[in-house]
Amino acid sequence: MIKFFNYLLISNIFTGAFVFNKGFFDFYVSYLFLTSFLLFYIFSYRKIHISPNSIYILLAVFAFSLINLFQKNNSLPLLLKILFGFVLNGLAYYLLIRLNNNKVEGLFRVYLQIACVVSLIGIFQEISYWIGFQKGYDFRYFIPRTVGPYAPLGILRITSIMQEPAHLGAAMAPALFISILNIMQKTKYFIGKKASLLIIATVLLSFSLISYIGIIVSLILISVNHKKLKLVAVCALILIVLSFGAYKILPEIRVRINDTIAILSGKKPIDKVNLSTFAFYSNGFVACKSFMRNPLFGSGLGSHPLSYDRYISEVINPDNITYALNKEDASGLFLRLVSETGLLGIFIFSYFIFRFYVSRARDGYLWAMSNAIICLFVLNLLRQGNYFYNGFLLFIWLYYFTHRNAQNKPVPL
Repeated sequence: MIKFFNYLLISNIFTGAFVFNKGFFDFYVSYLFLTSFLLFYIFSYRKIHISPNSIYILLAVFAFSLINLFQKNNSLPLLLKILFGFVLNGLAYYLLIRLNNNKVEGLFRVYLQIACVVSLIGIFQEISYWIGFQKGYDFRYFIPRTVGPYAPLGILRITSIMQEPAHLGAAMAPALFISILNIMQKTKYFIGKKASLLIIATVLLSFSLISYIGIIVSLILISVNHKKLKLVAVCALILIVLSFGAYKILPEIRVRINDTIAILSGKKPIDKVNLSTFAFYSNGFVACKSFMRNPLFGSGLGSHPLSYDRYISEVINPDNITYALNKEDASGLFLRLVSETGLLGIFIFSYFIFRFYVSRARDGYLWAMSNAIICLFVLNLLRQGNYFYNGFLLFIWLYYFTHRNAQNKPVPL
């Protein structure tokens, strides 16, 4: 039964497009998986153990959010919605790892197996597009929240079962790191070279800027951990070629980079840029305003939509057709932390990453897991601001337990 829930809960990383009842409270299919697991655990084991440190941190952030509630920077429904998400996701994923005796490498292998299946679906999408089989590449008939097919270069931008190519790239980031690592050296980590090539091909065919940033981050981390001049030089060359090639060949990436430079330099108004740049710039502006008003503790968990409504008129007419784009998640985790938690949230998240990082110098193979998860953290900071999407809290726990396993330290109850 535990093995069944391993696959069920880890599949949540890729089920973000399966959402119903769109509105204030979106019902993701992952909630059903998490709830069923918690019920199984409670009826089977009768009691719940959890590290008190995680509770203290959550209570501290929640307390400061309550202060913002009294100052009318936040609303009770938004705060309770986030608190419910933290409790449901955080508790379920923690207990899942505990049921696996804290051995996170087994769960990571399950993630990679599912990532391979998701990659196969993506390749099937591409082939279906080439042969004209619409139901094989346009999944809107059974996936509630996925974008329609788009092939700007005559090659389909694959989404697999994800909502959009960028979400696919973010969810595949840890698998991408492992795949690049396996291709670049003889040692095999978790999966073979064929599976690694499959995952890399899927990420490349997403034609997503965030996916390509994932490649860059992976190469940088590999170079830093190996500290070999030859490997660093090779990685640097690959980075230059990939960056220049993507900019020249892929029009969407070129437009986003050009528009971002133009709007930051004041050469282009915000209502004339592409939607991705608009979302990033508008939410960045709102996050900065919220931060300046509450620099130490932010405006409270879940408050960014209220801050958006308060400040967006200062940057663009609210009647604009792109108004409220990425309003819920601030377009990226970094901007959301800045807006909702201020310096406290930035400090806690930064401390967590550096405190529990596992380098190659200290470990034989768990360092690969640690660095793979770092890739997902970086991409989420840039592009995905939802605290619970793509199994983010699962990766938080995996990262923590990977450090504990590498140090051979027991986890306090």
